[in-house]
Amino acid sequence: MIWLLPSAACSIAIALILKVNEERTGDRVLLAGANYSVASVLSLALLGFRIGVPGGTTVILGATTGVIFVLGFLLLMAGIARGPLAIPVTVMRLSVVVPITASILIWREQPSPLQWIGITLGIVAILTFGLSLPETSGRRGGRRGYAFFILSLFIVMGIADLLLKSFRELSPDTERFLFTWLLFTVASMCTWILVVVRRIPFDRRTFVLGLILGVPNLFSTVFMLMALRDVAASIAFPFVNLTVIFGSTLLALLIWKERLKTLAVFGLVLAGAAIVLLPMG
Repeated sequence: MIWLLPSAACSIAIALILKVNEERTGDRVLLAGANYSVASVLSLALLGFRIGVPGGTTVILGATTGVIFVLGFLLLMAGIARGPLAIPVTVMRLSVVVPITASILIWREQPSPLQWIGITLGIVAILTFGLSLPETSGRRGGRRGYAFFILSLFIVMGIADLLLKSFRELSPDTERFLFTWLLFTVASMCTWILVVVRRIPFDRRTFVLGLILGVPNLFSTVFMLMALRDVAASIAFPFVNLTVIFGSTLLALLIWKERLKTLAVFGLVLAGAAIVLLPMG
């Protein structure tokens, strides 16, 4: 479980940096491009700038995960643009159901009774917290195909986590940094193509913030891959998701003085209970 804590800490840092970017209305695609570029370069540095020859499985999984990361990002932005912020954010968190289900059915992971209670409380907590979010973001109207975007977001984000689990099961641990280098390099290339095609103007502050974002983004993935060596995915993914919700919400409360609805407080209590129960294997 020890690697889940730094993975969650990095994910909380990601959430806070994204919050800062939203507060200053920085372009999200430019932020993502800088972020993926730094994660790619750092992965290469961790390889000693020697790429070597990765296995075919690692190449396929790394490149596919990079594309999936960008696709999930675009679907999230489309969901935010078309409707309330609460819906895509909640769906993104609930996508943890995909790797949980696959891990139990495919890799025969068997959570303990207490962990089952933790997983159930976690899913309820995510739903509760999502329902409590303000519905002020996103344009009204333009709802045509909205359900398609939301369903696609659920599937794509779930697949992203499932691909991380697949790497742990199918590729050697020695190729961990090769995997992350391929992942973030492909994601970077796709995102910068979007920046050029959409003619997004360069903004230095957003670019620098993206460079900072790339550091926790890389290590959240690295630490998760390390954790999956010893912790069942059916436990690891909900633990990190719930810890991120719990930690980022409390920090937003302290830093930005955000007020919490009663429903959100209830959701945080459930999340806290789930975080305690999930390690009890």
